[in-house]
Amino acid sequence: MSVLLRIRRGLTALAVLLVTSVVSYKLVTNAGWLESFYFFVITASTVGYGERSTVSPEVQLLTIAIIMTSSVTVAYTLGVFIQSMIAGQINQALGVMRMTREIQQLSGHNIICGFGRIGQTLAEEFLRRRADFVVVEKEPEAARDAADAGYLVIAGDATDEETLRDAGVQRAKTLIVALHGDADNVFLTLTARNLSDDLRIIARGELPSTEKKLRQAGANEVVLPAVIGARRMAAMVTRPYAAEMMEHFTNHERIDAGLEEITIVAGSPLAGQSVREVAARQRHNLLVVGIRKADGLMVFNPNPDDPLETGDTLIVLGNIADIREFQSSHKL
Repeated sequence: MSVLLRIRRGLTALAVLLVTSVVSYKLVTNAGWLESFYFFVITASTVGYGERSTVSPEVQLLTIAIIMTSSVTVAYTLGVFIQSMIAGQINQALGVMRMTREIQQLSGHNIICGFGRIGQTLAEEFLRRRADFVVVEKEPEAARDAADAGYLVIAGDATDEETLRDAGVQRAKTLIVALHGDADNVFLTLTARNLSDDLRIIARGELPSTEKKLRQAGANEVVLPAVIGARRMAAMVTRPYAAEMMEHFTNHERIDAGLEEITIVAGSPLAGQSVREVAARQRHNLLVVGIRKADGLMVFNPNPDDPLETGDTLIVLGNIADIREFQSSHKL
């Protein structure tokens, strides 16, 4: 039970006790409302009283004020000593509420399931690219690390449907499956696919034999880190300079450049133009290395006279700042 919920329940119980006690005193003693409230105050504060009060209403009001003031003062003094114990819990509860509201407002975001080494790298990359994302992590310590880094976090089991709903899976664009075990990754993929048919699922697998199971469970793409790592190492041996160039593009600490996708939406000024007319190289110092056509065909090193159509996606290579300028100038 959360701290805020316990506080609300305590205040509700106190209010119910106040009303019940005052009404009961009035019915049992036939006293007035003021004297009934007086009985409640001196009883609740453990001050004590005789069978009936013999003092005037003015004295009763003064006594009530003194009793309540002294009770609040004592409570405040005690609260100073225990503040350090509960302040962290209250702040944590408020932080969870704020984070929940922010997640509920997201749409078209990405969900990272698992905040291990892969999840941490993904979060850093999404943050760099200003992409909205939510981290789902079951381990409390890892979830705290993600929250401390300023990320939106759902602390829970990603294989549970309610946890995925809390992360906004039905509004999300992409879900990345990066748990530690292949069995968990397959189960998570199946669960997420049942919740959303349009969700793009990118799943991690440890064993090559797991790829087929992940695709059958509903994954759109499967990444095998061990296979990718082996291929990268082989490239470093057989094509060292090409591998070094690719490393520059994937490690943005070395060079502020990379590959970027630019989709031509309806009404875009690029629609109907050719690659030559776009003049990305001449005007923006960008190289168009490929075009993914709307029908899924991938065209590498396109011909300068190839036309661009709505739904096509340009794959450009260049400096990040130049890419941003190109997008801004064409309102992409």
